[in-house]
Formats: sequence, C-alpha cells, structure tokens
Amino acid sequence: MTVDILVTGANGRTGKYIVEGFVKAGRALRVFTRSAEHGQKLIEAGAAEAVEGDLSSEADVARAMDGVKFVYHIPPNMNPKEIEFGKRLVEGAVAAGIEHFVYHSVLHPGLQGLPHHWNKLFVEEALIESGLNFSILQPSSYMQNTAMDWDRITNQGIHAMAFKANVLMSLVDLQDIGEIAAMITGNPDHYSAVYQMAGPAALSTIDKAAILSKELGREVRGEQEPIEKWRAAAKASGIPDHVIAGREKMFAHYDEGGLAGNGQVMNFLLGRPATTFAEYVRRTIKEQSG
Repeated sequence: MTVDILVTGANGRTGKYIVEGFVKAGRALRVFTRSAEHGQKLIEAGAAEAVEGDLSSEADVARAMDGVKFVYHIPPNMNPKEIEFGKRLVEGAVAAGIEHFVYHSVLHPGLQGLPHHWNKLFVEEALIESGLNFSILQPSSYMQNTAMDWDRITNQGIHAMAFKANVLMSLVDLQDIGEIAAMITGNPDHYSAVYQMAGPAALSTIDKAAILSKELGREVRGEQEPIEKWRAAAKASGIPDHVIAGREKMFAHYDEGGLAGNGQVMNFLLGRPATTFAEYVRRTIKEQSG
C-alpha cells in the first residue's frame, strides 16, 4: 500500500484519534514527530512510516512531505509559534506539490479573545490564499476532555471544570472527527470546504453530570472548579506556564458565553447522527472496565 498521507502533531491526544481514523479506513500514512520514540509508538498504532523532525525546520518539513500527496496538519497545542509553524507547512506543501492540505483548526477561529483560536485564523488565511486544494475542520471542545476528570467522576461523584457550570459547550467526539478526516482527505468532493465540527447538542457541566449519573448509575454533581485550585494542579502536573495562561483566558471566555456550534454539518458528513455525549460515556465505561 502506497503511503500518501502525512499527519503532523500525531503524537498528542487529538493525533491518536486522527491516526486511528485513517488506519480504520485502510489509509497508509506517515507521521511527523519530534522523537523516534513517539514515531515507534505511532507505528505500533498502525502508521506505516514515521519521520522525526521539527516544525521549525524547513528542511525537516520538506523531508516529511517528500513523496506524499496529502497533508493533515494538527497544530501544536497553544504553541506560541503556531502561526509560524502553520505557514511553514503551507509553504512546504506548495513547494512539494501537495494535492490536498487538510487543516485541523478550531470552532470559531475569529474569536480574538481566545489566542489559540485567533492564531488559527491566520493559518487558515495562508492556506486559503496558497492556491492549494484545501479543507478546514473546525472542531469544538472534545468529549474526550471528560476523561481527564474520570477518576474524580467515578470515585468522588464530582465532575468539575474550571469555568461556570451552566455555560453551554457543543462537545464533539474525536472518534467522529477521525472518521471524517479519513473520509475527506484526498477527496475532491471536499476541496475548498470549511466544516464546523460541533457535536449534536450544546451541554453544560451540569448537563454532563446528569448524563454521567444516569449512565454510571450513581449521582455525579456538576461543579465549577476554582481557578486557583485548577492552576495549582496544572503547575504540579508540569503543564507549561504559557499553556496555563492560555487556558485561563479560555476558561474566562467560556464563562461569558461557552462555545456552541451547529451539529448538522457532522451529521451530513458522517451520513449518520454524530455521537452523543451519552454514547461517548457508555463507550468510555466499557473501555474502562476492560
């Protein structure tokens, strides 16, 4: 099978599901990673090839794109060089004659108060103006973020996020996005498309707790975690200061209006209803029980 897809940012949580989506669809892909160790893990997960390199290196980008037709770019999370990296990849894709460039952006990139959204707007601009065949996926907040709170949910009966518990978020399942990524990459029917990736319902933390209660068969309370408590835990876990600052801005923005999108786009692309939060929870319970 010919390796014709390059996936960047494949080692993170998002990348895991994108790689899984391509592998399930029988697509052969190359992953671009910062270390040989990460590359080996991704090969074990089904990637055909791994290229070690750095997004700051024009030569590494050119080497990673050599011989492939399609690029799926997942930007590094809240990286201060995100625009620089994105533009370098777009320029590298033009030089390499890439047939289709898919950008994993974010829902509502025009939100200037959210720097990690706003930065993606400039990469989208560079891609649209590049002359490349492109597609842009704009995902909302992931259902998989709930997994980071799973121990507290199951052991203490508390689901807490660091923003107001009643604001609405259009949660999306990364597994659905992986399926869509494999479906559209290299498909001319999706050239020049910009797609919102929002789940089927906008839910608050309180709403999620009610669903968790029903599916787990025990009471789960939805609460707002004090930002000081969240910050201390983030620092203790080794999250970089610039990421902590970015997430605090994000939480403050969510306090004002959440993050909602239209779920009909995903239903159209999938040809079925997008995964609900209840379905995601049931799947997670099954996975956790082994």
